[in-house]
Amino acid sequence: MNFSITITKERIESFKKWLSLRNPERWVLWGAIILAIGATIYSYINGYIIAYGDAESHLNIAKRVVDSLTPGFAQLGGIWLPLPHILMVPFMYSDFLWRSGLAGSIVSGIAFVISSLFLYKLVWRVTANRGAALVGALVFMTNPNVLYFQSTPMTELTLIAFFVLSTYYFVKFLQEDRIISLILAAAFGFAATLSRYDGWALVLMEAGIIVLFYFPYRLNTDAFRSFWKIESMKRFVVSRALDAKETLSALVGKLEGRLVLYSTLAFYGILLWFAWDWLILGDPLYFTHSQFSAASQQQGWLARGELPAYKNIWVSFLYYFVTSMSNIGVVAFLVALVGLAYFIFDKSVKHRVYILLVLLVPFFFNVATLFLGQSVIFIPHLTPTSFEWTLFNARYGMMMVPFAAMCVGYLFYRGSGAGGKTLIGGLLIFQIALYGVGYSETISLADGTKGLSSGITKMHDAQFWFAENYDDGLVLEDDFARSVSLIRTGVPMEKFIYIGNQPYWEESLIEPQKYATWIIMQENDTLWHNFFERPELEARLYKYFNKAYTSPEILIFKRIKDVPST
Repeated sequence: MNFSITITKERIESFKKWLSLRNPERWVLWGAIILAIGATIYSYINGYIIAYGDAESHLNIAKRVVDSLTPGFAQLGGIWLPLPHILMVPFMYSDFLWRSGLAGSIVSGIAFVISSLFLYKLVWRVTANRGAALVGALVFMTNPNVLYFQSTPMTELTLIAFFVLSTYYFVKFLQEDRIISLILAAAFGFAATLSRYDGWALVLMEAGIIVLFYFPYRLNTDAFRSFWKIESMKRFVVSRALDAKETLSALVGKLEGRLVLYSTLAFYGILLWFAWDWLILGDPLYFTHSQFSAASQQQGWLARGELPAYKNIWVSFLYYFVTSMSNIGVVAFLVALVGLAYFIFDKSVKHRVYILLVLLVPFFFNVATLFLGQSVIFIPHLTPTSFEWTLFNARYGMMMVPFAAMCVGYLFYRGSGAGGKTLIGGLLIFQIALYGVGYSETISLADGTKGLSSGITKMHDAQFWFAENYDDGLVLEDDFARSVSLIRTGVPMEKFIYIGNQPYWEESLIEPQKYATWIIMQENDTLWHNFFERPELEARLYKYFNKAYTSPEILIFKRIKDVPST
């Protein structure tokens, strides 16, 4: 008796499709897309997309590349790194995407999806456990600070995407010693160095790890256990154990070859930035000391005695530690610390120290910049209430969310049985619930809506007056002072004269009537000092312009039609 079953090709394909839907990578991919779209819709409805003052500035930089008095890539400037703005440029041909901020949301949203997927892959690569990888990805994907920022034009998500991509391929390289993985790690490191300055610390750390990984000598820990014995002092450094087919000279050759290969690509972005600043601004170090640089801006805080972490390593550590915890969520942060302890002491995980060093780069970088006075963070409960502001730059702690995702995912992997895993899952759900009921504040959103980083809380009446009364003509404004929001005025970008529009800007400082119909100035901005500290220029200003709007901080002038230019 013969018995046979016939399965059609269509059924086989249907079964494959059913299996693919149960692939957690697809769950992460589609989950991230749905969350990104939902969070962006929420931000758009509530007007949060360009709540940050810097969010509008990023949009304006990208817009000026394609649409300004002097369009071109020189509009990228020399302070903020260019890649996030370049990625937004294709969307700037639409005024709606520019004014709504959605041009930046698209870029950040894509970066969020990529980050979520490769965090899943990174945790899986370390644990070989899909459940742990899924939990790690969910820690990142459901974080409300991350969800908010992926809806904005801010540059953090772009950096996080390249950071995670570079880290994933670097870990893969450490595990497999494959050149292609090293090249990809360097390529994404290159992109990170052109996204935010944190990326410079990333490639420096990865280069240092390559040296340690192939260094032909290692510390002899046995010697440290008996360091009081004179004979053991000679054995602190010993040759590392070599494979049967590997010689010391071959190992040194590997070190040189891989370090040069990695560094040539990874550090090329930094070299390009120095060259760019030298080419367009005549100073390769312009971004370090110009009036618009972070270091120059911190001098004002220092003069007021409001740079609390400066030259104090403990305070620097404490500020960034609390800022990281505030972005990750207190409960999730504590779970991550437990996971970190398990990870550190688990000798079965190869290269665990190197993996941690890469993931902790944001922590090292931010503590160092706080200590050196290159950045400032104000965070509630730490910042003295005597300060004018107690919330500023809280978003910097968001860079530690990938680290937390790895640690929580690893703890889930090591969790003892179903009970341990259920406890971890329950704690993470509890953290989400705390955010949901408002007990845990979405600190980066709060900074954008009511902190010093906010652009909407500092919007002056002049903004609304100008939007209603502008009729035509060029507008001279110091964009750095943000006297009015260019995006919200409804005035076309090519109608504005700002410092990057040469020769219009320089000539207007001497002959304001030459191009401008309107002049908007704010107390102590460049235009204010230029015209009111030089009597001959102040006289010229009032000869050709009438005051059209006056407030304690902002003045708006309009060109007198009957007075011809001379």
